[in-house]
Amino acid sequence: MTVKTNANLDDDAPVACRRALTVLMRLTALVIGAALVLAGASCGGAGKSTASSASSVGSTPTSTVPAAPTKAEYLAKANAICNATNGPLAATALKLASHPSPVEAAHVIAGSFIPQIKSQLSQIQAIGTPAGGQATIATMDHLLAGDIARIEKDPALAGPAAFHDFAKVAHGYGLTACAPLS
Repeated sequence: MTVKTNANLDDDAPVACRRALTVLMRLTALVIGAALVLAGASCGGAGKSTASSASSVGSTPTSTVPAAPTKAEYLAKANAICNATNGPLAATALKLASHPSPVEAAHVIAGSFIPQIKSQLSQIQAIGTPAGGQATIATMDHLLAGDIARIEKDPALAGPAAFHDFAKVAHGYGLTACAPLS
């Protein structure tokens, strides 16, 4: 009769660590993409009204609403944001790849990973929503928001499949730099 000791159980640790690293790296890439789409979707394409300053007495201030970006402009800017922010997210993924305890991993996800994704989101929201893209971006927003909420609630759910549905929609729309491994 063979009894597996704790020493034998540790033989599986490198495999588990590699799997965790792979999952975390893919999650990072997915979350980046998702955050960018969520940002654009939350914007709704409506610009802020601004009053122009009156340079002469008696003139009335006017409000201007910036034109919505074209789909090509939106995709170029959103993909650029994803590409530019992949570095910090990769650094966070490396922290997670160093095999922290579950408590430490949850702290990294809540303290760095999710805030970085939300930062991307706000940058993408600032772009606006292209005309005709509202429904697609709203769908991406919904999918991403749900994924982020699930990961915030249970960091163990972070992995390559966490943003699969979001990535299918985003990549089909042309937002390919976000969630590139999904």
